[in-house]
Order: sequence, then C-alpha cells, then structure tokens
Amino acid sequence: MSNKKMSYVVAVENAINGELTPEVVDRLNDLKASLEKRNARKSTEPTKAQKANAELVEKIFEAMEPNMVYMTADIGGLVPELEGASSQKISALMKKLVIADRVTAAKVKGKATYTLA
Repeated sequence: MSNKKMSYVVAVENAINGELTPEVVDRLNDLKASLEKRNARKSTEPTKAQKANAELVEKIFEAMEPNMVYMTADIGGLVPELEGASSQKISALMKKLVIADRVTAAKVKGKATYTLA
C-alpha cells in the first residue's frame, strides 16, 4: 500500500478476510480508540431542550383542572410559553403525561382530548 493511510472500511474488510497485517491491526486499534473516545463523550444528563420540555410538562399538569376535558388547542392557552406552539409539540408534551399515568388521553371525533387521571 502507498503512504496513504488505510481506511477503516478497508481495515475491517481485511480483518474479516483474515488478513491481519500489522498495518490492519494498527488501523483497527485506531478505530477502537476513536469509538471509545466517542462513547466517553456521551452524557446521560438531559439536554437543555429536554430540561425545558420537562418544565413545560409540569406547568401543563399544574394548570389542568380536575373534571375538565382539554383539546390540544386548549392546552396551548394554559401555559403562556406554549402560545403559538404547534399541535405536534403540545401532543408530544402531553404524551409524557399520559405515559406517566398523570393524564388520560382519548379521541373524540378524531381529535385528541386529555383529562387528569
């Protein structure tokens, strides 16, 4: 091979074919180090957006009243931060409450409705 560095793909192909030259082993060790470094960077801490959405979910839950039926558009008016938010965003936030069994979801004439559980 020339002075050009062997690609990871070529190194893996060679290893699969049983051609474990020192150059292939070096390249696979580089790949392993790269993967370990990438995995070490991954954080289990929630992102800024996930934290903000969790706060919105709590605000929605606190603003809901018992025995009331809410449609997605109604929920946008409960929390000032959600005014003008898309129905998809509100539905995604409500899904978190439904999964946590804090809110019950139903369909009425094809529209999603939510009530406190």
